[in-house]
Amino acid sequence: MLQRRVWFAGLACFLAVLALGYAEWKNFAHSDADQCYACNRPIHAHSRTVAFIDGRSRLFCCPACALSQHQQMGKPISITQLTSFLTGKALSPDNAYVVRASDVNMCERTKEIVEDDKQSAGLHYDRCAPSLIAFAQRSDAVQFAREHGGEVMPFSQAAAAFDK
Repeated sequence: MLQRRVWFAGLACFLAVLALGYAEWKNFAHSDADQCYACNRPIHAHSRTVAFIDGRSRLFCCPACALSQHQQMGKPISITQLTSFLTGKALSPDNAYVVRASDVNMCERTKEIVEDDKQSAGLHYDRCAPSLIAFAQRSDAVQFAREHGGEVMPFSQAAAAFDK
């Protein structure tokens, strides 16, 4: 009888550890889904980008960040989904238009970088700049560019610029 209790107590402890481990893994996996694969910034609902890299589908905060990953790592990357800035709906990269370098950048850092001497430092490079804002319709992209500046182009043209 005592041996049976010990066995059940051991099994209960094992199941408790297993459950805690699963809960922690689930929490860790969920938190990673909210961050960009490349820069760890938040995934923005209206600039979310999905790309296939290293044999896996990855989430990026914006199209510029995904294309920068290709440029920096030299590995092939295939953008499989963009997100419409206006609607938040998924877009096929083949049919999307983007506004490049507008005054809107979902990833823009709001805090200044401070050097050791407590003086602000200029930001010389940001992988998410210049911004690429995606649209389903060219007319929507043109209207956005009128209001916020930038250059309207098919997404394929913007992506080709990162291959150079």
